Amino acid sequence: MLRLRRFLVLLPVLLVMSTGLASAEQLPTVVITGDPVAPPPEQEGTGLCVTSRISMDPAVDFPQSNSGFSGGLNAFLETPPDAANPNARVTSVLRTQLDLSNNNSSGLKLSYGDFENAVTGCPSGGCDFFGENPASSFGSRLRGYLKVTSDMVGLPVHFGFYADDAVALAIYDRSSRVYQVINRPPRLGFPTYRTTNSVTFTKPGLYPVEVLYAEVGEHAALEMSILVGTFSDFERPANEAPVIRLHDAGFQLITPEMFYQSETGQPSFSDPDACAQCNRQDANTAGNTGCGSGYYCNGAALCDVCDTASFCGTSCSPCGERTPFCVARSREYVCVECRQSADCTAPDACHIGVCDAAGTCSFPAVMDGTVCPGGTCQSGSCVPPDTSNPDGGAGGSDGGTGADDGGMGPDGGGLGSDGGAGVPDGGSTGEAPDAGTGADAGTGADAGTGKGNDGDDSGPDVQIVLCSCGSGGPPLAPLTLLGLSFLVSRLRRARSR
Repeated sequence: MLRLRRFLVLLPVLLVMSTGLASAEQLPTVVITGDPVAPPPEQEGTGLCVTSRISMDPAVDFPQSNSGFSGGLNAFLETPPDAANPNARVTSVLRTQLDLSNNNSSGLKLSYGDFENAVTGCPSGGCDFFGENPASSFGSRLRGYLKVTSDMVGLPVHFGFYADDAVALAIYDRSSRVYQVINRPPRLGFPTYRTTNSVTFTKPGLYPVEVLYAEVGEHAALEMSILVGTFSDFERPANEAPVIRLHDAGFQLITPEMFYQSETGQPSFSDPDACAQCNRQDANTAGNTGCGSGYYCNGAALCDVCDTASFCGTSCSPCGERTPFCVARSREYVCVECRQSADCTAPDACHIGVCDAAGTCSFPAVMDGTVCPGGTCQSGSCVPPDTSNPDGGAGGSDGGTGADDGGMGPDGGGLGSDGGAGVPDGGSTGEAPDAGTGADAGTGADAGTGKGNDGDDSGPDVQIVLCSCGSGGPPLAPLTLLGLSFLVSRLRRARSR
């Protein structure tokens, strides 16, 4: 009875295909030369975003030709509910390994695949297809960013699928170029396939991926696994010899940690189990096309929060040259001048860049005395050092005039080299500067030898002290000295009479 029902479901397919049945298409190996959309994140991924929809007419919704399968299934998933098919899409995040099954245990258990009892918490055949009736026909699309690590670069990365009924895999680069890796449309009479192909990545990073899956009836299974290294790829029906089970060949189920929903590596929504897909033609276009406010359609055709310089804020607009950074402010993202002080480039060595809480740069002056090229900073300017004499003097000007040696007295009294006047009568100087003023006149330390008037020099000797203190004397100093010398001479003459 089950086989009859399956035949009746597929009978329209046979009638509409005038060019014959689809044959197995082993695609050539793939080398991805384009750039990744982003560097590989440090944190682990959160899984692929899966959207599914029940089909009311699988013969139309799931084309059986190699050229029409992917486009037809995408068109089916993008069509809004209508009278012909009122079923809406159901979307969720795949949080387990990609081992999905309706666990149909009849017959050969084709829905159990090559990895039995592989996922903890799921039935032995695999985890349930989210939100779908296991007996219905439905199509699914899985999207996200695959993380390619440096140890995968340059090596053949083999992707293996066990699928009942149909599957396709495409990988994209930064320029949105598509690399078709697997293309296995439904084939009448051969619903279950194993298919593998190798991809060589030339650069590490995040690459958008898309897996398409179609289930026509009865057994439903989708397993995606990976093997890095040497392997002979193949594509053939599951029961066609030689039967090579992917698990036995060394393939391992892919894990949710390998896939991301944003280029930053962060979940697109606050709820890690929530995601949303958008139309591929809207990928990386400006605005909120296909997504809500504050979200845009990213390179993996997933709705992603507008938190990058290319798509920022509620309108998802690009940031400008003066405000190049997109940051979170008051529960939304805005374009700002800086995120941290390192983003503020100071105009010179005498200023520093400071980023404030609002994301605006300022440039206060550094402390005075800070070394700068060619000098030190003073009030925000770089000043060269002062090379002049610190005291401003003109060397040798603090001792009076050298020409005035004191030899101006007519009685031979010599002036000292420091501008002071000695005893004017030519006597040797005693300890007391006022010698000759005591009672024993003529016997003091100042015994005169000029006239021999012993004891007659009862008057006080005149001593002249000229102090040329400080820096050079005033211009009248020589005239003053001349006048004093003349006065001394007159006094001596008067005493000798």
